[in-house]
Amino acid sequence: MKNILIPIDFSDNAMNALGYATKLFEASQCTFILLNVYVSQASNMLSEERNEAILNVMDDESEIELKKIFDSVVEANNNGLHTFKMVSKSGKIAPIINSMVASGSIDFVVMATKGAKGAREVFLGSNAVRVINGVDKCPIIVVPQNYQVRKPKMIAFSTNFKRTFYQEELRTLIDILKNQNAKLNVARVMIDDAMNDKQKNNREKLKKILEDIDHIFYKIDIESTETKALKDFAQQTDCDMIALIHHKFSLFQKLLEEDVVDKISFSSPIPLLILPELY
Repeated sequence: MKNILIPIDFSDNAMNALGYATKLFEASQCTFILLNVYVSQASNMLSEERNEAILNVMDDESEIELKKIFDSVVEANNNGLHTFKMVSKSGKIAPIINSMVASGSIDFVVMATKGAKGAREVFLGSNAVRVINGVDKCPIIVVPQNYQVRKPKMIAFSTNFKRTFYQEELRTLIDILKNQNAKLNVARVMIDDAMNDKQKNNREKLKKILEDIDHIFYKIDIESTETKALKDFAQQTDCDMIALIHHKFSLFQKLLEEDVVDKISFSSPIPLLILPELY
């Protein structure tokens, strides 16, 4: 049984992300948890009674609107493997999701890149990237705005082979590849033409992990940025998903290196599978 968390802000984009999740996991027994997070904060300018009244209204509105979505989703569902739950919480989205993940009740987060206002600075610049950077030890799938839902048949996995690979970190990617009978394009995105001994060893470890997967290794030339090179590669090879391991860069490294996970999220034409760094 998989527990899939879907952040719901009552936008079409969030519902599209839910549709993608149910399609991706249609052959798996899943519980989809529809989560609405809203800001509910007392004001120092108002009396305690007035604050309580306002906050109660916000609580009720969130639950009422979420219940409407929940009821429509349950009514439309025709997959006996799928069940649905709804959760309405006040606070900040990343800490709330992180707490649910830490409790062991979440296996996946699937979310839209843009919310109700449709501005990337409003939704992705805040919520999606905050979830990506703030949620530990949980795979996250980010679904682009207006993405036409389809199952992945070709997945691009980006790496520069600078760190070793672990079976557990790639388990989610491998499971998706096997369940979807999909192929994997391993994209080596780096400026240097030649790999050093450490990178070669890491490549051999990856080959071993992927021995049961239909995969091909590619070297990508970077003409402008790593982000653009990866997006162009995915488009040219007809990939339906881009997978990356979200390395926890140090502050100094972040100043020097392009953070591909954050930047490609803003305009990726296909879903992103963001795998947590576990070691």
